Amino acid sequence: MTDIVLGPPGTGKTTKLISFVEDALARGVPPDRLGYFSFTVKAASEAMERACKKFNLTRKDFPFFSTLHSMCFKQLGMKRSDVLAGARMQEFAKYAGVEITGRGMSEDGLYTGYSLGDRLMFMENLSRIREIPLNRLHNTDDDNLNKSQLLLFSKKLQEFKEAYHLMDFTDMLMEFVRSGIRLNLKELFVDESQDLSHLQWRVVESLAEGCDRVAVAGDDDQAIYRWAGADVDHLIDMRGDVEVLGQSYRVPITVQEVANKIISRVKHRREKAWSPRRGADGVIERALSFDRVDCGSGQILILARNAYVLNEQIEPTLKRQGIVYRRLPHEHWSISRKTLDAIQNWERLRKGQTVDVEAVRRIYGLMTLERGVRRGFKTLPKAEDDAVVDLKWLRKSGGLLREDPWHEALDLIPAGDKNHIRAARQRGEKLSAVPRVTLSTIHGAKGGEADHVILLKEMASRTFAEMQKNPEDEMRVWYVAATRAREKLTIVEPQRDSARRCQWL
Repeated sequence: MTDIVLGPPGTGKTTKLISFVEDALARGVPPDRLGYFSFTVKAASEAMERACKKFNLTRKDFPFFSTLHSMCFKQLGMKRSDVLAGARMQEFAKYAGVEITGRGMSEDGLYTGYSLGDRLMFMENLSRIREIPLNRLHNTDDDNLNKSQLLLFSKKLQEFKEAYHLMDFTDMLMEFVRSGIRLNLKELFVDESQDLSHLQWRVVESLAEGCDRVAVAGDDDQAIYRWAGADVDHLIDMRGDVEVLGQSYRVPITVQEVANKIISRVKHRREKAWSPRRGADGVIERALSFDRVDCGSGQILILARNAYVLNEQIEPTLKRQGIVYRRLPHEHWSISRKTLDAIQNWERLRKGQTVDVEAVRRIYGLMTLERGVRRGFKTLPKAEDDAVVDLKWLRKSGGLLREDPWHEALDLIPAGDKNHIRAARQRGEKLSAVPRVTLSTIHGAKGGEADHVILLKEMASRTFAEMQKNPEDEMRVWYVAATRAREKLTIVEPQRDSARRCQWL
C-alpha cells in the first residue's frame, strides 16, 4: 500500500516526507536502501542534508537521493558526452535546418523557447513524455505547427541520436523502464509528485517494486505543469492511505479565502481541509496599475503570468524608481555584480585606497580606449597578477587617463544602467545585498514565497485562449500564485486589453 501525503500551500509536505526518511534511518534501514526522488534537485538535496546532519552521514551514503532524470543517467552508465545538449544540440539544429535556442531546457526535459525549433522539440518531447503518438498529439493541439514538418523533424531527431549514440532526458526515462534495472530499495519516497509526467510515474512504479514502503507527497491543487506533460490525474486517482497536512505555516486567512475561491471551481481534485497560519489575518489590496503599488520596503515577490508583462511594464518602472531587483529563474540582477564591483573599486581608488590588478582590469573593461585608458594597457601587462595598485601608480604606469566620478569615467556602462544605479543610491537601496524585490513568472517562481506578493492579472492572448479551453489548469496556476503571500497580496489590474486577464481574482 502507498502512503499519500497531500500538502496544501505552506503545510510542510517536504518536511513530512523527510521525517519518514529519518524514521527509516532510526529503525536501522541502511541509507543506500532508501530512495528519495523529487522533481527538483533542491528538494532531494534538502532531504539528504538534513539526514546527514542528524545521523552523522555523508552525501555518498545516499546514492539514491536525486531527481529521476539524474538517477536514470547514473544507472544507465552515461557520460555527459552521451547527452543531446549544448553543442550537440546546435549540431542537430543545423542538421534539421531550424533554430533551437535551448531557453528553458533543463534536467527536467522542458523545452520552452519560442523559436520554431524549440516548439518542434517541445511537441516531439511531449508526445514521448505522455506516451502519445506524435500524430495523435498534433491532432489534439497543433500549436500552429505543420504536421508534415513536425513528423520530419521527429524523424531527423531520431536519425541524429542514433548516428551519434546520443540520448535526451526523456530517452533516459524510457530506457530505464525498458532496462528492468532494479535498485534494491527497501523504502521509496517521492516528493513534488503532482509534477510527474506519465513516463516518470512509470519509472516510480519500477522503483517501487519490492519496496516495503512507498510514500508520495504532493498537492494536485498546485499542479501547474500539465502543459509540459505533468500527469496530475495519476495523483488524484491514486489509491492508498491518505494523510492531509492541515496546518499552513505560510498563508494568512484573507489570502486563503481568495485562493479557495479559485480552487473550489476545479471539479476533478482531491478535497482538502486546511487551516491558515495561526494569528495571521493578512491584507488584500487592489491596484489599477503597478505604478500605484508601494514597493518601498520589505521583501516583495512580483508575479506575472507571462514574461512580457515583466519585461515591458514592471522592469522599466522599477529601474526608474531606483528599486533594485532580481529576476528568476536565472538570478539576473538589475545591477550586475561585475558593474557594481567596478564602481565600488573605482571609488576606492579615488579615495586613495588600493585595489588588486584583477579589479582594475574589470574597471578598464568599462572605459573607452584613448578616453579612459591608453591602448595596450587594458590588461595591465606591466603589473603582476597578485599586485595591488593605487590611482597614482595607474596614472603613471597603468595607462589611466582620467580620475573623474564613476558615472563619467566608466563611460561604457549603458546610460539606463547608470540612471538606475544613481536612483537606487538616492533612495538608499542596499546595492551589495541580495535584492529584496524578486520578479518572476508564476511558473518560474516554483516554491517561492514572500511577505508581500504582487500579482499581475494580465496575460498573453495565447494564454487567455488556453484558459478558455482548459480553465481548471489555469485556476491551479493562479491558486499557486496567490498562496505565495505570507502577509500581503496585492492584485493589479491589466494595462492592455482588460478582458485578457485572470477571471477569478
